[in-house]
Amino acid sequence: MDYTLVNYYQKVSKKNTMAHIFISYSKQDIEFTRYLKTLLEAEGYQVWVDEARLTPSARWWKAIEHNIETCSAFVIVMSPNAYESDWVEREILLAEKEKRPIIPVLLSGEAWSRLANIQHVDMRAGLRAKLSEHFLDTLKAHIEPKTPEVVFTIGFGDITTYQADVVGFKYAGGFHGVDKTVSEKLVEKGLETTSFAPKETGEFKAVESKGAIQADKVLYVATPKMRNLGYKQLRTFAKRMVEALNETAPTTKHLAMTAHGSGFSLDEQEAMLSVFAGLRDAMQGGKMPCSLEKISIVEINTKRVNRLRTAIDKVMKQVDYATPLNDGWGYTLRYKDTTAETEPADLQSAGGAKQVKPHAFVVLPANHQDEDLFEYGIQTPIHAHGLLCERYEDVAEDQYSEQVLNTIKENIGRARVVVIELTNADPGVYLQLGYAWGKGIPTILLLKEDEKFYFEIPVEVIRYQKIKDVEMCISEALDKLEAEGKL
Repeated sequence: MDYTLVNYYQKVSKKNTMAHIFISYSKQDIEFTRYLKTLLEAEGYQVWVDEARLTPSARWWKAIEHNIETCSAFVIVMSPNAYESDWVEREILLAEKEKRPIIPVLLSGEAWSRLANIQHVDMRAGLRAKLSEHFLDTLKAHIEPKTPEVVFTIGFGDITTYQADVVGFKYAGGFHGVDKTVSEKLVEKGLETTSFAPKETGEFKAVESKGAIQADKVLYVATPKMRNLGYKQLRTFAKRMVEALNETAPTTKHLAMTAHGSGFSLDEQEAMLSVFAGLRDAMQGGKMPCSLEKISIVEINTKRVNRLRTAIDKVMKQVDYATPLNDGWGYTLRYKDTTAETEPADLQSAGGAKQVKPHAFVVLPANHQDEDLFEYGIQTPIHAHGLLCERYEDVAEDQYSEQVLNTIKENIGRARVVVIELTNADPGVYLQLGYAWGKGIPTILLLKEDEKFYFEIPVEVIRYQKIKDVEMCISEALDKLEAEGKL
């Protein structure tokens, strides 16, 4: 046997496994060590911290030994506590024996004389300290950071049967829609509502699903109540969701969420952009769990899936931190991109500090089934005129609660124009029409060609046969309102 060749391959194999940073520390400095680990992971480094020393086991030293021998950089957190630690001394001796690059980080006290020949990194600011350029340059000389990235997808599915590690929901002062369905399933499994329903905005709670849904865990993040939930709040919610994930389930690989805002008066595409912007905020802020590989938006309405994808596609074409997936719809997103220009205007304004875009409010009968009419005939010309397209979906005659009415009234009151489908109109449609007229809001009324209308009104009703007719007529009506300075 050629032992020279064997030794060569052993050395190559060992070198290829050296892809992480080992942090040596005293257990009294665990909070700073975790903080340092988070900072390094945000820069794309894989970091190994031995937390077993907090609860020692028989295999303790074996794991430490292996991770020192295979690390690409050995970081020692210097403090009086670490100076007195026999285990820290033992780790340093092994690192020196294995000729691992040693980088001392001064947390407190004085620099150690035994490491005086190595320039140390000053992080005596503790939990307020930042990674210096010197520290990062030193690390890069020994280990190349991997650009952190995550896969983002929007797909069709039922969130209750969707396979993911964690499913995230909002808690808007109560449970609504699928959030409510999941909460009921959790209660059926014996969980108390108080165990997963957070109270104050920004608070979060995570619980094991116990088989209530397919995902292993359910994470609820509290938001303002539905009537106060706008695009800015959705952006904050998405960012907070990732932060909560980092704290409650940092080993999560796959996070699934639903499409928020759709059906509750918000423009579905603007709502999606606001959520996406919040996720980008978390990426740029270094808040993503280092193990997170995928974020999925799961929506049961196939037509809405396509509309949401279109909104994201439009933005992704303008950035260089996104790479389309080879298989299926989605993008691989890099967390940071120092070469990129500022985010596209649509993404900057989505849920941002800037003034919210003006909107049109759309009123459809509760039993309305023609999504194509909404998507192509109504929403398309409204978006083309720079307006958001908001609506409150599927409100039956017996569902006009005080909260629903207040939300609808607020949206109509702030709208530049109200578009109302009168075909098969229910009493709720006429209620909203009357409110819009009472507020003096311009209205565009739609009615199929063969349908009867039983009122004499001083406003023209657009009669249509095809969806293309609706798109053209609404576009012309909006042009006229713009010319009159009413839009």
